[in-house]
Amino acid sequence: MITKADALQSLRPGAEWVLRENELEWLDSIQTEPTEEEIQAKIAELTAAEPMRKLRQQRNQLLQQSDWRMVSDYPGSNQSEWQTYRQALRDITTQTPSLDSTGQLTGITWPTPPND
Repeated sequence: MITKADALQSLRPGAEWVLRENELEWLDSIQTEPTEEEIQAKIAELTAAEPMRKLRQQRNQLLQQSDWRMVSDYPGSNQSEWQTYRQALRDITTQTPSLDSTGQLTGITWPTPPND
């Protein structure tokens, strides 16, 4: 769930402020305090972007876990299958993810990694 604090950090990076029970106390003398409308708009924007952010995060982890299979001295005979799998992971952002009530990704068909 995207919070008011997330919105504030995104709107005014590095600004000084305190949030107590959703009440904002602006402490920064350099950056101007965002309006409540700006904060709510940023929360909506971040909430809409959250499924794709999570999709990319999970996709990047899967790519990182299979990076070692792309080295020239990979011992397996199925490197081309791994290349195909990794390309499918890169292409996964063409799908439209959503989040369920617990914040987990749904609506994604993940490619199956090759057998070793």
